[in-house]
Amino acid sequence: MSLPELSREEVRLGRFAAFCSAAYALAAVVFAVFPGWTFATLGRATAALTAEVRFWQVLGVGMMVTVSVACALVAHSPRERRVALVPVLAGKLTSSAMALLVLAASAADGWTRPGYRAVLVVLAADFSLFAVSAWLYHSAAPGVHLSTAPTQSAPELPAPPPPVRLTAGGKQP
Repeated sequence: MSLPELSREEVRLGRFAAFCSAAYALAAVVFAVFPGWTFATLGRATAALTAEVRFWQVLGVGMMVTVSVACALVAHSPRERRVALVPVLAGKLTSSAMALLVLAASAADGWTRPGYRAVLVVLAADFSLFAVSAWLYHSAAPGVHLSTAPTQSAPELPAPPPPVRLTAGGKQP
């Protein structure tokens, strides 16, 4: 039995996932090869390669590879594997929420904490990616759209056969 052709929404989700997979893979390479760029500040080209930078390099590369692979799974089969986008959505929403918390703390301190501009970039990028990904994920979901049409139900199963009475020797009734 062959599956029906992909809908326009599923094709769009697959293409977006393929683009994101490539972008996250490229980010992983940049994080791995140029870790100082991740921590660059406005006054310097790169940050010193301290233990802190190396720590976040390891986590950043691992995260980028993870979301790249998840997006690649969706890109290959957007109908069957679209659920692989859920961890990406969770990660983008979490990083956006954390960025908001850091920015709120920076605002409370009069914007004296270093790095708030970089966190603002993370918020803008990750929340945008979350919003677009969530919208495409939802729009490609068959049967999830809000409508007044009834949902499908499982077919009725036949009644089970009557039980068989087992006896051990003797007469049967």
